[in-house]
Amino acid sequence: MTSEAKSKCERHVLTLEGSITLPFRLIPACPEGFLMGSRGYSANEEPMHRVVIPEDFWMAETPVTQAQFAVWTQQAMIDHTNYHAGPEDLPAENMTWQQAIDYCRWLTENFAEQLPEQCRCASLPTETHWEYACRGGTPTEYYTGDGNAALHGAGWYDQNSGIRTHSVNDDSKRRNRFDLSDMHGNVWEWCLDRWDGAAYRRRWDGITAAETYELDEQYGDRSEYSRRVLRGGSYGRTADWCRSAFRFRYRAGDRFRFIGFRVCLVRSPLSSSDSRG
Repeated sequence: MTSEAKSKCERHVLTLEGSITLPFRLIPACPEGFLMGSRGYSANEEPMHRVVIPEDFWMAETPVTQAQFAVWTQQAMIDHTNYHAGPEDLPAENMTWQQAIDYCRWLTENFAEQLPEQCRCASLPTETHWEYACRGGTPTEYYTGDGNAALHGAGWYDQNSGIRTHSVNDDSKRRNRFDLSDMHGNVWEWCLDRWDGAAYRRRWDGITAAETYELDEQYGDRSEYSRRVLRGGSYGRTADWCRSAFRFRYRAGDRFRFIGFRVCLVRSPLSSSDSRG
């Protein structure tokens, strides 16, 4: 079975409460590596370099929805309000990086028996895993191609969103090769990594996913340790900000109406659960 066929046919669903579920897709290993970053856009996306993904992992099909997030906030008695409150399949937003981490920890501790075989924990994706899953094998600006017309078919951004969030299950937007949606636009997605604008310049061709994370942790600018990586752009940003390679950051304690997150399932955790440097 090819990696593409494998990814298309394997789906895993966690049942959170009643009819509320959290579906994942298998993202196959990439031992030959994929090209991460871009050329000619921004210095923090350069140089392009090959990253090896040595193990399969699972990525949530969509950003965490308001219904999925509310199961945790209600059980943990956490006061949380979505700015764009509405249908349950709107993306959850307005949470800090730490709250996203705590949600993943809650999944790990309470749904361990439902995790796929060989997966030990739920986590935020590293930005390496995020970009690999977003691209789905494509070298273009968006997984649907290059230019605004290509983005229009894949995600919600400032030119088509009405400056608000949209259902993660909207069939008018194409999913990518791994059957993931909303990787471009709608809400920004917190990643595990500390922000470092010079991170790619310390990497080498053929580096592994784990090594990229270890280098960023070791050499990141200590003055920026409180900042965490965001990926994917949002409903209020221009097309350029929604590219597969675009990198952004906010402080771990920030919460905004345009920030959400997506969960991945991995074999072992890569990070401590706090944002202190």
